[in-house]
Amino acid sequence: MAQNQPVKLLVIDDDAHLRESLAEVLELDGFECLQAGAAADGIATAKKNNPMVVIMDIQLPDSSGFQICQELRKHSRETILIMMTGRFLSAEEKTQGFELGADEYLTKPFDLQELSVRIRQLLSRGRS
Repeated sequence: MAQNQPVKLLVIDDDAHLRESLAEVLELDGFECLQAGAAADGIATAKKNNPMVVIMDIQLPDSSGFQICQELRKHSRETILIMMTGRFLSAEEKTQGFELGADEYLTKPFDLQELSVRIRQLLSRGRS
């Protein structure tokens, strides 16, 4: 992969405002952002565009982040999957997510700068 190519990233969240804010900030940070407002759309977009990173809300109207995780993991082992949640997750839920292939969890509201740093850390770890 060429060094100067932006990392492709997909944000899946039914909250359009949050999704657009995330994409905006991450694009300023040099990522190429795709967006989806529902699980089915997100999975289709991911399969078509092969993003390096997928940031998804756990609770979506048509599915859950856990199911997206499972689906995308079947498609790719390399994709970095980051789960976002607006509520406290039990240890069991987190474990379930990690077992399904999640790489990271973020609890909303989170710092966008921190998100960007975390993404870069996960990407560099994947390349080593």
